Amino acid sequence: MGSTRRAPHTAPDTAARIRDAAIGEFAAHGFSRTTVRKIAATAGVSPGLVIHHFGSKDGLRAACDDHVFELLTNTKRENATRSPLVVAEMLSHGPMRISAEYLLTSLLDPSEQGQRFFDHYVEVIEQIIEEGFAGYVLRKAEDRRAQATAVAMLGLAPMLLEPRVRHSLGTEDLFASMTRLTPYLFDLYRYGLIESVPEGMSAPGPRATPGSQHDPPAQHAPETDTPSTREGEQ
Repeated sequence: MGSTRRAPHTAPDTAARIRDAAIGEFAAHGFSRTTVRKIAATAGVSPGLVIHHFGSKDGLRAACDDHVFELLTNTKRENATRSPLVVAEMLSHGPMRISAEYLLTSLLDPSEQGQRFFDHYVEVIEQIIEEGFAGYVLRKAEDRRAQATAVAMLGLAPMLLEPRVRHSLGTEDLFASMTRLTPYLFDLYRYGLIESVPEGMSAPGPRATPGSQHDPPAQHAPETDTPSTREGEQ
């Protein structure tokens, strides 16, 4: 998913107005139930102008995907040195809230486009693991894709489960929920969860050594006796 995707024609103000209207409509009503005609009416343009700028409804959706992902990622980068609650507050109202709702709608969409959105999320996390983030240096597991996917699952869970979280915690909105959760989520990222394991039990885990970004850890053959090892035992 390229962050530089733009409408294939000019008039950036009109294209941005159509895109923003589409983000709101997609977030509110889902992708299959949102029509080009409805988006055009919300943007105050003709349906033909929507097609003129984006080629098709799928082309418009792809532009919305790129814009929302870039907006959310850049906002997190720009506020990385501030309290995580700053981003949570931004997600609680206004354009950022609509973008967050769009993200959830896209992630829950079973279509190929929904998968594309999640795959790109994982790819961005892979890059962050490799390069670090705002001064943070991250552990690098050998199976980088699995590591990034696990982080993506953890990162998305608060928003995907927010209505359940709100009921469980007795909070009123996303910001209140994240105010409660953020210290513990950061603690999980920073220190992990398991303090100790039962005596005699090994603690399997990903090896913190750089490797392929996509391949699983190499499977090592079990050790077998060789003449040298047998001689050493005698």
